[in-house]
Amino acid sequence: MFDDLSPEHQLRFDLALIHRYMADHYWHEGVVNHLTAMLPDSAEHFLALPYGLHWSEVKSSDFLVADFDGHVISGVGEVEPSNLNIHGAIHQQVPRARAILHSHQPNITALTLLKDQTITMSSQHALRFVERIAYLGVYGDPSDTAIGGIIVDSLKTKDVLMCANHGVIISRPYLWDAFDDLYFLDRACEIQLKAMHTGRELNVIPESTDNDYGQNIIKWSKKEGQKHFIALRRMYHKKYPDLVQ
Repeated sequence: MFDDLSPEHQLRFDLALIHRYMADHYWHEGVVNHLTAMLPDSAEHFLALPYGLHWSEVKSSDFLVADFDGHVISGVGEVEPSNLNIHGAIHQQVPRARAILHSHQPNITALTLLKDQTITMSSQHALRFVERIAYLGVYGDPSDTAIGGIIVDSLKTKDVLMCANHGVIISRPYLWDAFDDLYFLDRACEIQLKAMHTGRELNVIPESTDNDYGQNIIKWSKKEGQKHFIALRRMYHKKYPDLVQ
């Protein structure tokens, strides 16, 4: 189905798919939040959505190609400033961060509103994030160019950054694994919040168990995450034929 797509067009389709999926599941927030990906074989240019486009209408052809200074290399529109401040800085200074997803989706954001925003190792979903999460106690103003440096420092050794009172940033080598992390992080937060709502004590998995089991889940997730995303490609190509344009 997708064998005839070039690496860049495949990346564009995948990024458009994630925007549509997040709009479908109310993980978007108007025309804000940011999902970006570095162009294949490029260390200087990334794909970004033109500021003002709703996520439910995104097509593969809509994305801008931009550099780290905010110059639009191709496409029509502008890069939203906080997108450049946050994603541009991460892409530039964290080489493995080829795909970055930043959202304010309710389940995750609700947890960041708590004084202790820790994702507890109390579910199978959470175990895939053992030692992979950083926590930012004060998020700051996303329009401030200094915010990128603060975030970069947090993501140099972690894949997930929980931003106090704000949302989450996930940085990964590929779009499919960034999406898979976001999908299961949302599940982990949702069920943790539901369990906390009972007022009863969480049954946190012992560290000796969560490290070993968590590493196994991370290994399984690589295969399962790819298969999940391939299935989504089929589904969304059928659901939204205009995605590839």
